[in-house]
Amino acid sequence: MSEPSNVDARHGQGIQIGEGGRQYNTWTVLPRESITWPLQIGRPPLRARAYQRRRTAARQIAEALSGGRPVVLSQAVAFGGGGVGKTQLAADFFAQQRTQGTELLLWVNASSRGSILAAYASALRLVEPDSDRGGSTDQAAERFLGWLGTTSRSWLVVLDDVTTPSDIRGLWPEGPIGRVLATTRRRDVMPGDTRLISVSVFTPDEAKEYLSRRISEGSPDPVDPGVLAQARELAEDLGRLPVALAQAAAVIVNEAVSCAEYRRRFADRSMALQQLFPVEAVADEYQHTVATTWSLAMELADQLSPVGLARPALQIAAMTDPNGAPETLWTSHPALDFLTTQLRSAAARPGTGGAGPAGPQKVTAAQARTALRNLHRLSLVSHEPGHGGFMVRVHALVQRAALESLEPAQRSELARVTADALESIWPGVENDPEQSRLLRQNAAAVASWNGVLWCPRGHGILFRAGQSLGELGLLKDAVAYWLDMAATAARQLGPDHPDTLASRHGLAYWTGEAGDAAGAARTLTELLTDQRRIMGDDHPDTLATRHNLADLHGAVGDPAGAVAELSELHGWCVRVFGDEHPDTLGVRHGLAYWTGEAGDAAGAARTLTELLTDQRQIMGDDHPDTLATRHGLGRWQGEGGDPESALETLGELLADRGRVLGDDHPDTLATRHNLARWRGAAGDPAGAADLFAQLLADRMRVLGGDHPHTLATCYRLADCQGRAGDAAAAVRMLTDLLPNQQRVLGDHHPHTLATRDALAYWCGIDGDPAEAARAFQDLLSGSVRLLGPNHLHTLATRHSLALWRGAAGDAAAAMRMLTDLLPNQQRVLGDHHPHTLATRDALAYLEEQPDRSAANAGTGDGWQELLWLAGADRPHTLATRHHLADWRSGRIRRLPSGLRTQPSGRSAGPQGV
Repeated sequence: MSEPSNVDARHGQGIQIGEGGRQYNTWTVLPRESITWPLQIGRPPLRARAYQRRRTAARQIAEALSGGRPVVLSQAVAFGGGGVGKTQLAADFFAQQRTQGTELLLWVNASSRGSILAAYASALRLVEPDSDRGGSTDQAAERFLGWLGTTSRSWLVVLDDVTTPSDIRGLWPEGPIGRVLATTRRRDVMPGDTRLISVSVFTPDEAKEYLSRRISEGSPDPVDPGVLAQARELAEDLGRLPVALAQAAAVIVNEAVSCAEYRRRFADRSMALQQLFPVEAVADEYQHTVATTWSLAMELADQLSPVGLARPALQIAAMTDPNGAPETLWTSHPALDFLTTQLRSAAARPGTGGAGPAGPQKVTAAQARTALRNLHRLSLVSHEPGHGGFMVRVHALVQRAALESLEPAQRSELARVTADALESIWPGVENDPEQSRLLRQNAAAVASWNGVLWCPRGHGILFRAGQSLGELGLLKDAVAYWLDMAATAARQLGPDHPDTLASRHGLAYWTGEAGDAAGAARTLTELLTDQRRIMGDDHPDTLATRHNLADLHGAVGDPAGAVAELSELHGWCVRVFGDEHPDTLGVRHGLAYWTGEAGDAAGAARTLTELLTDQRQIMGDDHPDTLATRHGLGRWQGEGGDPESALETLGELLADRGRVLGDDHPDTLATRHNLARWRGAAGDPAGAADLFAQLLADRMRVLGGDHPHTLATCYRLADCQGRAGDAAAAVRMLTDLLPNQQRVLGDHHPHTLATRDALAYWCGIDGDPAEAARAFQDLLSGSVRLLGPNHLHTLATRHSLALWRGAAGDAAAAMRMLTDLLPNQQRVLGDHHPHTLATRDALAYLEEQPDRSAANAGTGDGWQELLWLAGADRPHTLATRHHLADWRSGRIRRLPSGLRTQPSGRSAGPQGV
């Protein structure tokens, strides 16, 4: 037998060799490819320069993936908008696990299903090198997932940048001791048992540290401190977004500019994002520039049902305050009209293939909300529960990106639509300070668009925002706002435009409310001259200014002059408007008010009774002006010495205002205030204190602790505590109240002066008449300087000072001071004014005392009665009543048409203290 020849049997199965039917099988076992554990597959991005650990987010990721029971799969999804640093956080955790001995580390680019499958297939070849390499990529990926599910080796899979839920469907790794970390902009990609971790922007300190280090470490030469001088401010301008900070730092280094210069560029809205963040400035391995970071997300959101609504909804968001806008803005009629127009325009464009599911029909509120949810799913906005409902928040750079494609005319239209939407959702009555603050912030955001809201005239939202400041008690801010409004209106529209005149009226009104009645009167006097020249004597706005000017003349200490002016104005209004016009009736109401302030409470009550009959016939029982007249009638019944009738009138009014306006309406709360006041005046100060305590809790809840109405209730509560016999408690409460009023209102506001007056009085009643006299002396000096010697407050303070000088032991000085005061009161107020009569009574008491030692000691019963009566409504009466005793809820004010926001044309200011 010959020797067998060599045969290549590498591809054979059962090869016969030789001639005798005998088969020789030769097997060679090749050595398995060795695997070196631990094994890393895939490359995460390099750590960013000046990397910030983001301790809170890093701790949340570590806790979510820490394991627990070994049979439980730990998995987490870090989600957030583009460029917030999700990938860098994932890469940092990936590196930590490498040092801690995790046996398999797999980094997967998960931006598409194909890339995920390819990564799994490649991983299979490395963990099972001797496995059959036949079959498709899908089959290999399936086998790899099976390996993860059965292996005893520890593993971590990072799925970076998951784009859509369909990409990861069926490919989510599972295993007894494995861990999965995914990054995505979407909130809807994870299985049900996954921990969702929100990754936001840098904190202020992280952003400042990153930007400063990034610029310093990226520069070849030492960085001049001036370059970094505004690093923190620049970080805030960029919304502390990591990708924006990285690219801004690259531009600063490459172009050798400072943070301040870059801020100037960024503030220029005409510069496109591609200019601010050019392609060549891509840094820290970010895949996209700021200009392109969100483009893919916008496209994906716009493809979700209802198709085509996400982008215009985001454009509305781009006009709002980044810190949040109420969801109701998007479901308002102006917003829905805009969304409908945009959807129809998109459907009509050639090549679009027709409209989406919404078709040519009007967009509904439900569809608008779904569009917001789609933006939320793609992390373009945050749509989550907030104050009073869902809030929409969006990063400032997302806003800028959303507007990049719009022409200037389109942006202007969008700003006006957003302003219309804001105005439509603004409540007629503002009793929620947080909601009002939110609306004002959004109004300011829309108004910042280069005068768009001043063309062709001032948008209503500009006026509404200013009134809101005053209505919520932010009087200093209101004055500053209207000062700017008046200047802006003159610049944009010209000095004679009706909106400019209305802005000047707003400035005067809130100047008066802030305590400067004299300054307000000067402003209105100048305005009246211009209105007569431009509009004529009979124009409604001219007549409204005359009405308010008369009120201010009364407020500065001339109630008789106010009566004379309003009497003349009434005849004018009858001729121009007729007897039954609301403005004519309003003048009659003003006449009643100043008649009472001039000392004729009975006359004021008679006038209001007649007016009430006419208003009920003309306007109806539930009209706000009718209710205001009932409030005023109750007040003057009480002032006329009939507190029981006042209580009856105000009690009936309280039920009606609660029914018509609601329990939390400012007018309803004001009625409760006056009802409590007259409860005390009727002889039940303890009961009044209880009512004021309840009202204080409600005003703090509705208006906040710093609102002037809330502070006024504190004042009345303290006074009632003293009336109920606890003068020390009154002193304590007023001592606590005074610095709050000084902070909120200022030292010279009538409310603040009234509290100083009350504090001096109760110090005296509490046993320190010398301190009371000293405090009244200080008040008198300020009153003469601020208000003049003939102002009612000045005269009243002289009266109080005289009484307390006597109580402190100097009856002779008291006699001299009262004797000097009386002719001044007779000249200014008249012989029958209550203050004049009070001074005459005090003089009569002193003259009739047989035992002057009792008077000198201030201990006589008559002297104590004088002091007690003086405190019942201490003679700061005009200022205090004018601002603290709910006068506004019992009056009707008229404003120019540009400032009217209620059907009755009532005051834009608070409707009752």
